[in-house]
Amino acid sequence: MIARGLTLIALLPIPAHLLASAPPGAEAVPELFSVAYLARVLGSLLLVFTGLFALIFLLRRVNRMGPDAAGPLRVIGAASVGQREKLVLVAVGERQLLLGVAPGAVRTLHVLEEPVAAPEGGAPAVDFAALLRRAAHPRASSPEKGS
Repeated sequence: MIARGLTLIALLPIPAHLLASAPPGAEAVPELFSVAYLARVLGSLLLVFTGLFALIFLLRRVNRMGPDAAGPLRVIGAASVGQREKLVLVAVGERQLLLGVAPGAVRTLHVLEEPVAAPEGGAPAVDFAALLRRAAHPRASSPEKGS
């Protein structure tokens, strides 16, 4: 009984039309490298990829999230105050909010009475060479203590 069940389970993945004997004169297995078969496979693959790209395009179009999203919410600036904590200045319509952002928590720290002017040119220019020099030689950039 167990052997018959195992045999049945082993044969389940095999399609039934391959197990049945083909009538004489009928071709049982299609030729794998024929032009018609390859065209059908490549056409199916093209159809699947086209559907995938169409779905991705529609999802991006429907979920307009990110910096290019038009709306009343704008991030004016952000400053890191810890390893995983930030201060974020957000404009919501005409109001500006100072938010504290930490893992698992966002809190309103202050609602500004007068809006802070956003920088025109984006982020301020940073002198990368000076930052690199300070990072490479931290003692040379800080004043000596008592020598």
